Amino acid sequence: MHSLLLPQLAALEEAASEASHISPWWYGGFSLFVLVVMLLVTMIMGKGRPHS
Repeated sequence: MHSLLLPQLAALEEAASEASHISPWWYGGFSLFVLVVMLLVTMIMGKGRPHS
């Protein structure tokens, strides 16, 4: 089990160290953007009302 998880953990730590120069505000802004896009798609596809 450890032999499967350790390489993935090492890759995750390397990716986190490479992305450490990115401001947390970018992550929050991107998350907000994705949420707004998903809401718009839901409203457009559902014509603004819940399906019954």
